[in-house]
Amino acid sequence: MMTDKLNKILVFLNIVGKLKSTFRFSEVKNMPKDLKDSSAAHSWRLALMVSVLIDELNLDVDKERALELAIVHDIAESATGDIDAILIFTGKVSKEEKQRNEREAIERIKESLSLETGNKIFNLWHEYEDGSTKEAKLVKALDKLETLAHLAEAGYQNWDKPEFIAKYADKAVEGFPELRGLLKIIKQKLKSEFGKGGIPWKEEYGA
Repeated sequence: MMTDKLNKILVFLNIVGKLKSTFRFSEVKNMPKDLKDSSAAHSWRLALMVSVLIDELNLDVDKERALELAIVHDIAESATGDIDAILIFTGKVSKEEKQRNEREAIERIKESLSLETGNKIFNLWHEYEDGSTKEAKLVKALDKLETLAHLAEAGYQNWDKPEFIAKYADKAVEGFPELRGLLKIIKQKLKSEFGKGGIPWKEEYGA
């Protein structure tokens, strides 16, 4: 019985392990090798951000729950791949299509685990997607902020649609306003990159 359970766990880990080679920012054609970002690397830094910021800002959230959400929030991408947000922004892929594919993927993934654990993973993923709990709102906001931090580090040469990047996290951070200060700091870094590239920084972008 225990052997069966352990085998199921290994099958699950094999499936989601594909996140290590699921690369993000597919619409950035010339991203340098040292700046390439995988869904697994993104999820790791997101989880670290969750842990550090809950402590440093003394946030009133369930830390363990938030960490679990951060760890599982992108696991459907192990089956679907990452859909660059630019594709949705430009209308090449619909948000509904992305959501449908990921729902179907998480349904399949949960079947690789025991009923109890599979349902836990499934429910965590849906909690993040629904964004109704305080923990989910925190993780959603930090998910966007981690992405912006990576783009600021990559530099303007590796951007597409800078006008989209400038406001990418605004709505999510409004859902968790305790992070406005962090958004402002990251936007200042983005603004500096805009300047280096001769890209206008509009008043509506803030910071």
